[in-house]
Amino acid sequence: MKSKFLTLGVMLAGLVGMVSCNKGIEYDDEAKAIENQQSIEKYLADSSITATKDSSGMYYVLRKANPTGAKPKAEEGLTLNFNGYTLDGRLVASSVNTAKIPFVRPYNLGFLLGGMERALNILRVGESATLYMPFYLAYGSYSSDNIPGYSVIKMNIEVVSSRSEVQQIDDFIAVNKLTVSDRSTDNLVIVRNNVVTGDTLGVGKSVNIAYKGRLLTGAIFDNGDKTYPFTTGTGGTTSGPVIGFDRAIRKLRKGEKATIIFPSALGYGKGGFQASGVYYIYPYSPISFDVEVL
Repeated sequence: MKSKFLTLGVMLAGLVGMVSCNKGIEYDDEAKAIENQQSIEKYLADSSITATKDSSGMYYVLRKANPTGAKPKAEEGLTLNFNGYTLDGRLVASSVNTAKIPFVRPYNLGFLLGGMERALNILRVGESATLYMPFYLAYGSYSSDNIPGYSVIKMNIEVVSSRSEVQQIDDFIAVNKLTVSDRSTDNLVIVRNNVVTGDTLGVGKSVNIAYKGRLLTGAIFDNGDKTYPFTTGTGGTTSGPVIGFDRAIRKLRKGEKATIIFPSALGYGKGGFQASGVYYIYPYSPISFDVEVL
């Protein structure tokens, strides 16, 4: 009986400690939020910058207006240019990368910093702004990489485009100057890259294929083996079952090479594809494959 009371006492002590700790964290966060506000206001005053403060405590300055630009829509592919700095001028985040892959994310699904999401409720395509984001709308209270915890982040951001999946597919075809061989009503696109005669594979045919999977930005997410065995009508790639991939392969002939493109409804849908917490394909992303039936 005594041991039960001791156990209960330890549990209660632990709960009191957790509550006290959480209160301490709350108070610390509140103090840091006030400190962030003061830091932003001092920075703006010292730099003679007039900024607008929104209800969240973020300040922003509209740098370029485009009143006729489209407003980003939920789940569209949003292309952004941005550079983020600490207030001492140190670059800590950027859309620029050595591979020159555009920064594209599905809008309004939580894949951007809170301050960026709030700004995109204001900005239109073609507009740019400078944001001054307190820690709770930026990278939070914990230090990571080269960003100290509780950091105010100054971000220059430009909304380049906001495109539906069909628009993204059309853009990809136009930019790459592709000649479409087949396009279904649900936007499964096949571009045949060589001429092969004979019957298409259909369902239930076992073949070997080579393939490379790409986002429409050009980023590679999947390289298949040179002799990857595939049976039509049973699924997709090593990344998982992909309806659009399987349907396209059925329409090809042995020896044929093609580029296939399809929207997320025929791919990885609203869940996307991730491994070890890293997204290789974001939700609502159209994708393409370069394939060869060996």
